[in-house]
Amino acid sequence: MFAQERETEILEILRMKKAVTVRELSKKLYVSEATVRRDLSRMEQSGMLRRSHGGAVLLEGIQEDPAFLVREQENIRAKQMIADKAADFITSGNTLFLDSSSTVGEVIGLLKQYRFLTVITNGLKNAMRLSQETDVEVYMTGGHINGRSNAALDGDAEEYIGRRFADTVMISCSGVDIQRGITDASIAQSRIKSIMLKNANTRILLCTSNKFSTSYICHTADFKDIDYLITDTSPPEEYRRAAEAQGCEIVY
Repeated sequence: MFAQERETEILEILRMKKAVTVRELSKKLYVSEATVRRDLSRMEQSGMLRRSHGGAVLLEGIQEDPAFLVREQENIRAKQMIADKAADFITSGNTLFLDSSSTVGEVIGLLKQYRFLTVITNGLKNAMRLSQETDVEVYMTGGHINGRSNAALDGDAEEYIGRRFADTVMISCSGVDIQRGITDASIAQSRIKSIMLKNANTRILLCTSNKFSTSYICHTADFKDIDYLITDTSPPEEYRRAAEAQGCEIVY
Protein backbone atom coordinates (compact mmCIF):
# COMPACT_ATOMS: atom_id res chain seq x y z
CA MET A 1 0.00 0.00 0.00
CA PHE A 2 1.40 3.40 -1.02
CA ALA A 3 1.73 6.30 1.42
CA GLN A 4 -1.18 8.24 -0.07
CA GLU A 5 -3.41 5.16 0.16
CA ARG A 6 -2.47 4.76 3.82
CA GLU A 7 -3.33 8.42 4.42
CA THR A 8 -6.78 7.87 2.95
CA GLU A 9 -7.34 4.79 5.13
CA ILE A 10 -6.11 6.58 8.26
CA LEU A 11 -8.49 9.49 7.67
CA GLU A 12 -11.41 7.12 7.09
CA ILE A 13 -10.63 5.32 10.36
CA LEU A 14 -10.38 8.62 12.24
CA ARG A 15 -13.72 9.81 10.87
CA MET A 16 -15.35 6.68 12.29
CA LYS A 17 -13.46 6.44 15.59
CA LYS A 18 -12.19 10.01 16.22
CA ALA A 19 -9.02 8.54 17.73
CA VAL A 20 -6.75 5.61 16.93
CA THR A 21 -3.49 4.12 18.21
CA VAL A 22 -0.32 3.42 16.28
CA ARG A 23 -0.68 -0.26 17.11
CA GLU A 24 -4.22 -0.40 15.69
CA LEU A 25 -3.14 1.30 12.48
CA SER A 26 -0.14 -0.98 12.12
CA LYS A 27 -2.41 -4.04 12.22
CA LYS A 28 -5.08 -2.59 9.93
CA LEU A 29 -2.62 -1.31 7.33
CA TYR A 30 -0.19 -4.24 7.52
CA VAL A 31 2.84 -2.00 8.00
CA SER A 32 5.30 -1.46 10.82
CA GLU A 33 4.60 0.90 13.70
CA ALA A 34 7.58 2.99 12.57
CA THR A 35 5.93 3.47 9.16
CA VAL A 36 2.68 4.49 10.84
CA ARG A 37 4.50 7.06 12.98
CA ARG A 38 6.12 8.58 9.88
CA ASP A 39 2.71 8.73 8.18
CA LEU A 40 1.13 10.42 11.20
CA SER A 41 3.97 12.92 11.46
CA ARG A 42 3.63 13.86 7.79
CA MET A 43 -0.16 14.12 8.05
CA GLU A 44 0.05 16.29 11.16
CA GLN A 45 2.39 18.68 9.34
CA SER A 46 -0.17 18.87 6.51
CA GLY A 47 -2.95 19.73 8.96
CA MET A 48 -4.88 16.48 8.49
CA LEU A 49 -4.85 15.31 12.11
CA ARG A 50 -3.26 15.85 15.52
CA ARG A 51 -0.87 13.32 16.98
CA SER A 52 -1.55 12.11 20.50
CA HIS A 53 0.39 9.91 22.88
CA GLY A 54 0.58 6.59 21.10
CA GLY A 55 -1.66 7.53 18.20
CA ALA A 56 -3.66 10.31 16.55
CA VAL A 57 -6.99 12.13 16.85
CA LEU A 58 -9.23 13.93 14.38
CA LEU A 59 -8.72 17.67 14.64
CA GLU A 60 -11.44 19.46 16.62
CA GLY A 61 -13.57 21.77 14.52
CA ILE A 62 -12.81 19.91 11.31
CA GLN A 63 -15.91 18.99 9.36
CA GLU A 64 -16.59 15.40 8.34
CA ASP A 65 -17.52 14.31 4.84
CA PRO A 66 -21.02 12.79 4.66
CA ALA A 67 -21.46 9.59 2.67
CA PHE A 68 -22.49 9.88 -0.98
CA LEU A 69 -26.12 8.76 -0.51
CA VAL A 70 -26.61 11.34 2.24
CA ARG A 71 -24.98 14.10 0.19
CA GLU A 72 -27.10 13.15 -2.78
CA GLN A 73 -30.28 14.04 -0.89
CA GLU A 74 -29.02 17.32 0.55
CA ASN A 75 -29.88 20.70 -0.98
CA ILE A 76 -31.33 19.10 -4.12
CA ARG A 77 -33.07 22.24 -5.34
CA ALA A 78 -29.92 24.34 -4.85
CA LYS A 79 -27.86 21.77 -6.77
CA GLN A 80 -30.36 21.79 -9.62
CA MET A 81 -30.19 25.58 -9.84
CA ILE A 82 -26.41 25.40 -9.96
CA ALA A 83 -26.50 22.69 -12.63
CA ASP A 84 -28.77 24.82 -14.83
CA LYS A 85 -26.20 27.63 -14.78
CA ALA A 86 -23.26 25.26 -15.24
CA ALA A 87 -24.76 23.74 -18.39
CA ASP A 88 -24.47 27.13 -20.11
CA PHE A 89 -20.68 26.77 -20.02
CA ILE A 90 -20.74 23.56 -22.07
CA THR A 91 -20.47 23.46 -25.87
CA SER A 92 -21.04 20.55 -28.25
CA GLY A 93 -17.76 18.78 -28.96
CA ASN A 94 -16.27 19.56 -25.54
CA THR A 95 -14.17 17.20 -23.46
CA LEU A 96 -15.13 17.50 -19.78
CA PHE A 97 -13.65 16.45 -16.47
CA LEU A 98 -16.49 15.76 -14.01
CA ASP A 99 -15.72 14.77 -10.44
CA SER A 100 -17.67 12.23 -8.36
CA SER A 101 -19.79 14.73 -6.42
CA SER A 102 -23.57 14.73 -6.24
CA THR A 103 -23.63 18.42 -7.18
CA VAL A 104 -21.78 17.77 -10.44
CA GLY A 105 -24.03 14.75 -10.92
CA GLU A 106 -26.99 17.11 -11.37
CA VAL A 107 -25.36 18.43 -14.57
CA ILE A 108 -25.51 15.00 -16.20
CA GLY A 109 -29.23 15.17 -16.91
CA LEU A 110 -28.68 18.38 -18.89
CA LEU A 111 -26.07 17.00 -21.29
CA LYS A 112 -28.57 15.55 -23.78
CA GLN A 113 -28.86 18.93 -25.50
CA TYR A 114 -25.21 18.73 -26.63
CA ARG A 115 -23.55 16.54 -29.25
CA PHE A 116 -20.18 14.81 -29.43
CA LEU A 117 -19.30 15.30 -25.76
CA THR A 118 -16.53 13.32 -24.08
CA VAL A 119 -16.58 13.02 -20.30
CA ILE A 120 -13.78 11.77 -18.07
CA THR A 121 -14.78 11.04 -14.48
CA ASN A 122 -13.61 9.22 -11.37
CA GLY A 123 -17.19 8.91 -10.10
CA LEU A 124 -18.71 5.45 -10.41
CA LYS A 125 -22.32 6.55 -10.06
CA ASN A 126 -21.81 9.55 -12.34
CA ALA A 127 -20.18 7.32 -14.97
CA MET A 128 -23.10 4.89 -14.81
CA ARG A 129 -25.63 7.69 -15.23
CA LEU A 130 -23.70 9.11 -18.15
CA SER A 131 -23.59 5.77 -19.93
CA GLN A 132 -27.29 5.05 -19.33
CA GLU A 133 -28.91 8.47 -19.79
CA THR A 134 -26.84 10.22 -22.46
CA ASP A 135 -25.02 9.63 -25.74
CA VAL A 136 -21.84 11.01 -24.21
CA GLU A 137 -18.57 9.15 -24.75
CA VAL A 138 -17.64 8.21 -21.19
CA TYR A 139 -14.23 7.36 -19.74
CA MET A 140 -13.96 6.11 -16.17
CA THR A 141 -10.61 6.24 -14.42
CA GLY A 142 -9.06 3.07 -13.13
CA GLY A 143 -8.19 2.58 -9.51
CA HIS A 144 -9.68 1.41 -6.24
CA ILE A 145 -13.35 2.28 -5.70
CA ASN A 146 -14.10 3.88 -2.34
CA GLY A 147 -17.55 2.60 -1.40
CA ARG A 148 -18.27 5.55 0.86
CA SER A 149 -17.88 8.09 -1.93
CA ASN A 150 -18.57 5.90 -5.01
CA ALA A 151 -15.32 7.18 -6.50
CA ALA A 152 -11.97 5.89 -7.72
CA LEU A 153 -9.49 7.44 -5.31
CA ASP A 154 -5.94 6.19 -5.57
CA GLY A 155 -2.71 6.59 -7.48
CA ASP A 156 -4.06 4.82 -10.56
CA ALA A 157 -6.96 7.28 -10.80
CA GLU A 158 -4.61 10.21 -10.32
CA GLU A 159 -2.25 8.95 -13.04
CA TYR A 160 -5.17 8.46 -15.45
CA ILE A 161 -6.40 12.03 -14.96
CA GLY A 162 -2.86 13.41 -15.03
CA ARG A 163 -2.28 12.08 -18.56
CA ARG A 164 -5.42 13.62 -20.03
CA PHE A 165 -6.66 17.11 -20.80
CA ALA A 166 -10.10 18.70 -21.00
CA ASP A 167 -11.76 21.84 -22.31
CA THR A 168 -13.72 22.29 -19.09
CA VAL A 169 -13.63 20.84 -15.59
CA MET A 170 -16.53 20.89 -13.15
CA ILE A 171 -15.88 19.97 -9.54
CA SER A 172 -17.56 20.54 -6.22
CA CYS A 173 -15.93 20.80 -2.79
CA SER A 174 -16.58 20.34 0.91
CA GLY A 175 -16.02 23.94 1.97
CA VAL A 176 -14.99 27.43 0.86
CA ASP A 177 -13.18 29.82 3.17
CA ILE A 178 -11.56 33.18 2.44
CA GLN A 179 -8.35 32.31 4.27
CA ARG A 180 -8.06 28.60 3.48
CA GLY A 181 -9.57 28.58 -0.01
CA ILE A 182 -11.36 25.56 -1.46
CA THR A 183 -11.11 22.53 0.82
CA ASP A 184 -12.19 18.90 0.99
CA ALA A 185 -12.59 16.29 3.71
CA SER A 186 -10.65 13.63 1.79
CA ILE A 187 -7.04 14.01 0.72
CA ALA A 188 -7.63 11.53 -2.11
CA GLN A 189 -10.60 13.54 -3.41
CA SER A 190 -8.60 16.73 -3.06
CA ARG A 191 -5.70 15.35 -5.11
CA ILE A 192 -7.94 14.16 -7.95
CA LYS A 193 -9.68 17.54 -8.15
CA SER A 194 -6.38 19.45 -8.11
CA ILE A 195 -5.12 17.41 -11.06
CA MET A 196 -8.36 17.98 -12.96
CA LEU A 197 -8.05 21.73 -12.41
CA LYS A 198 -4.45 21.72 -13.60
CA ASN A 199 -5.31 19.89 -16.84
CA ALA A 200 -8.39 21.87 -17.95
CA ASN A 201 -8.73 25.12 -19.88
CA THR A 202 -11.89 26.40 -18.16
CA ARG A 203 -12.17 25.62 -14.45
CA ILE A 204 -15.58 25.69 -12.77
CA LEU A 205 -16.45 25.11 -9.11
CA LEU A 206 -20.05 24.16 -8.30
CA CYS A 207 -20.76 25.07 -4.69
CA THR A 208 -24.01 25.28 -2.72
CA SER A 209 -24.20 28.40 -0.57
CA ASN A 210 -24.14 26.46 2.71
CA LYS A 211 -20.48 25.59 2.02
CA PHE A 212 -19.27 29.16 2.38
CA SER A 213 -17.41 29.90 5.62
CA THR A 214 -16.69 26.22 6.25
CA SER A 215 -13.28 24.61 6.19
CA TYR A 216 -12.07 21.03 5.86
CA ILE A 217 -8.71 19.40 6.35
CA CYS A 218 -7.41 19.20 2.77
CA HIS A 219 -6.57 22.21 0.60
CA THR A 220 -7.74 21.64 -2.99
CA ALA A 221 -7.35 25.04 -4.65
CA ASP A 222 -7.43 28.80 -4.24
CA PHE A 223 -9.76 31.24 -5.95
CA LYS A 224 -7.00 31.96 -8.47
CA ASP A 225 -7.23 28.33 -9.62
CA ILE A 226 -10.94 28.71 -10.47
CA ASP A 227 -12.40 30.69 -13.38
CA TYR A 228 -16.05 30.50 -12.31
CA LEU A 229 -17.63 29.67 -8.97
CA ILE A 230 -21.30 28.83 -9.51
CA THR A 231 -23.59 28.92 -6.47
CA ASP A 232 -27.32 29.11 -5.75
CA THR A 233 -27.60 32.52 -4.08
CA SER A 234 -25.69 35.75 -3.63
CA PRO A 235 -22.55 35.03 -1.59
CA PRO A 236 -21.29 37.25 1.25
CA GLU A 237 -19.74 40.42 -0.16
CA GLU A 238 -16.31 39.63 1.26
CA TYR A 239 -16.27 36.38 -0.72
CA ARG A 240 -17.21 38.13 -3.94
CA ARG A 241 -14.39 40.64 -3.46
CA ALA A 242 -11.85 37.96 -2.54
CA ALA A 243 -12.77 35.86 -5.57
CA GLU A 244 -12.71 38.76 -8.02
CA ALA A 245 -9.33 39.89 -6.69
CA GLN A 246 -7.94 36.51 -7.77
CA GLY A 247 -9.67 36.43 -11.15
CA CYS A 248 -12.58 34.17 -10.18
CA GLU A 249 -16.08 35.20 -11.24
CA ILE A 250 -18.95 34.18 -8.95
CA VAL A 251 -22.13 33.25 -10.82
CA TYR A 252 -25.51 32.90 -9.08
